[in-house]
Amino acid sequence: MSREFMRVRTEDLLLNPTNRVPIALCLDASGSMNGAPMEELNDGVCLFFEAIQADPIARASAEVAIVAFSDTAETLIDFQGLDRVGNPPTVMCQGGCTDLGGGVNLALDRLEARKQEYQKAGVDYFQPWLVLMTDGQPTTQEHMQAAPRTCKMERAGKLVVFPIGIGPAADMSILAMFSEKRRPLRLQGLNFREFFEWLSKSVVRVSQSRPGEKVNLDLEGIKGWAEL
Repeated sequence: MSREFMRVRTEDLLLNPTNRVPIALCLDASGSMNGAPMEELNDGVCLFFEAIQADPIARASAEVAIVAFSDTAETLIDFQGLDRVGNPPTVMCQGGCTDLGGGVNLALDRLEARKQEYQKAGVDYFQPWLVLMTDGQPTTQEHMQAAPRTCKMERAGKLVVFPIGIGPAADMSILAMFSEKRRPLRLQGLNFREFFEWLSKSVVRVSQSRPGEKVNLDLEGIKGWAEL
């Protein structure tokens, strides 16, 4: 991470002390996502960014990180305001393996680093969100360490986890390991746009509340993108 990027992130917190909503998108970029699934995923992420940027409160509050995982895990963008990002980076299929646990651990590591920056700057923040999306099974064992980590944070009120399966081959039992409060949901077909539209509305709703305040998500809206 460059010194210039760190300077800009620190400056953002000083110039804009709005309560932050950190959202980590942890996305499967393995070879099985190639073609229409990856195209629809990228379209959905773009819609998500556009919807957040269109709401003045959410635009000032939301900070998004994108981690892609395949053979290895990679941070495509680290936590920062969407005004700095503009258009999101395109997620590209990288390899045939699925290092799901590595992706989750990397996302949580970046989150912990950003939380320290919030605290140092005196900026309050809402419960961070982790959106985990995969279409298969992990090909490494790192999820055995990552899943207890997410559950521990969830129990402590330090993380909200959304485990999402893509397609019939997604191993929902593995995804279930990452949250004790929310069962994994399987996406209806390739309804990525519907999911990210729902997610953006949820972020807007949270950004209009106060940290620690209970916010009810749109459960009815889940029917538009999930198999229930």
